[in-house]
Order: sequence, then structure tokens, then C-alpha cells
Amino acid sequence: MADRKISELSSITFTGSLGEAFQTYGNALSTIADRWNTELDIAAVDSEAAMGSMKGHVLLFGLDSKIRARRVAKRLKRARDLAASLADRGQTFHRSYRKHFLAG
Repeated sequence: MADRKISELSSITFTGSLGEAFQTYGNALSTIADRWNTELDIAAVDSEAAMGSMKGHVLLFGLDSKIRARRVAKRLKRARDLAASLADRGQTFHRSYRKHFLAG
């Protein structure tokens, strides 16, 4: 099986100053998630436009294909929302470490 590591994340080691390592990891995770967020947003719009341009039922003037295209594109929009949430979690990762281990 091929090596499926995310090199930006797997190259960060949790040794030495853990605060710096966690902050670096959180920033890298947020960057990757932001890129996924952008890609999924573009893919949702493009795919909906492509599917919406397909011919639908003649008597419905193609409205059925537009509705189905919206339903399919909604899946990518949900994935986009998950990527946005992952970007937020990447930023709170380091703050959570500071709160639970360094405060007190």
C-alpha cells in the first residue's frame, strides 16, 4: 500500500518545546483545511453549474436537473463546512494545550 501521509503534518515532531510544536501543527492543519475549504467551495459551484446545464425533462423546462444538481452539490458544500470547522479546530488546538497544561 502506498504511503498516505500528509507531509505538512507528519514532518512536525512533538519533541522539545511542545507549545511550539503544537502551535506549528495547529497552523499547518488550519492551512491545509483552508485549502480544502477553498477547493471544495469551487468544486461545489462548478459541479452544480455543470450538472444544472444538463437537459432535464422537456415539460419541466430543465428545472428537475437544476434541483438534482443542487442536491448533489450540497454534499460538497457540507464537506466544505467540515473543512472550515477543521481549520477552526487547528487554531484552538494550541490554545487548549496552553489552557489545560500551562495555566495553573
